Amino acid sequence: MKWEDICTRCGLCCHEKIVFPDCLLIDADSPCSFFDKDTGLCSVYQNRFDVCSRCMKVTPLRAMFADYLPPTCAYVQWAERHHIRFAKKREMIIRSE
Repeated sequence: MKWEDICTRCGLCCHEKIVFPDCLLIDADSPCSFFDKDTGLCSVYQNRFDVCSRCMKVTPLRAMFADYLPPTCAYVQWAERHHIRFAKKREMIIRSE
């Protein structure tokens, strides 16, 4: 299995986020301009790192330490299953107008 096959394409990483001490706030009304709301996929996926400066590759290290990834993220869940998730646990709040 390839690393990217772990992703479930939830799209939460494609939205603006604010990390507070005890919660992760995800703004459901502010997706990346390349995020296709109908399919839940990136419209420039193959070139996303060249086209979008906000896009960051989720690596095993980010899955282990990044506090901006939601607890529902498949990469985060992978790290937790392997007992290598070290980021502080935060409540996830999804805000929508």
